[in-house]
Amino acid sequence: MNKSFQLEVNQEYLYLLYKAKNTIWYFNELVKSGYTGYSAIKFQNENGIFVWLENIRIEDSYYCGVLSENNEPKKVPLNTAIDWMIIEEQRMLGGYSIRHYWNTLGEEEKLNFEIECGFRIDEGNDFFRPDRSTPEGAILSIEEFYGHKDLDGIISCKDFRKEAENIMIEHSVEITEKTHEMITSALKVSFFEELELNGFPKFEGLDRVFTIEYQREDQQLIEEKVIYSDGTVTINRLWVWYSGKDGWKVLNLVE
Repeated sequence: MNKSFQLEVNQEYLYLLYKAKNTIWYFNELVKSGYTGYSAIKFQNENGIFVWLENIRIEDSYYCGVLSENNEPKKVPLNTAIDWMIIEEQRMLGGYSIRHYWNTLGEEEKLNFEIECGFRIDEGNDFFRPDRSTPEGAILSIEEFYGHKDLDGIISCKDFRKEAENIMIEHSVEITEKTHEMITSALKVSFFEELELNGFPKFEGLDRVFTIEYQREDQQLIEEKVIYSDGTVTINRLWVWYSGKDGWKVLNLVE
């Protein structure tokens, strides 16, 4: 792919680069496993210009491939990549900087851009590592535990006490230890009752697209767009809290 365009650097773009950085592990694992489809990473060359390196293989701590503009062989350190992309069934995955530009286009322009590129661009699928090192990863982690019906794992991703504190603040309730304990206990009871009544939700065969809606101190409100294989879409809005050494915890769902 050899496509040049001007990007507007704003908060949306910076968040997309954050997503690229925190999902590139998936790309690396795919390449190391012998992926044979189109693959590329974006990096800044010696002239300060961001370019794409294609047909990627990983050797030691380097990406090796050919430059998109002239097919010249090149290798760059792994930590210099700011974006990644693969083409899977004529659909772009990754390519966050490309998607940022695509989002600025009108419908007809989007179609023409896709025709010129030769692949389909949609909202994508965010492959955050399912652990508590990022807010988005914490959400994926708890969903993975739900899928395995692992109650201990689910509980490890939550913090009922912090969730109770949020509820008290949002409803202007005076925070006392007694009230705090009472609401924390009620949240635990409600959680287990919900599981008993409806069972463990399933999170299989889904695409997920994350957006940060709001940030306050050590919490983020994350929108998770869940896209099912039949095209059905659901939106989850979740507060996620950074607990310190135990990483990010999933708190209350915002209606």
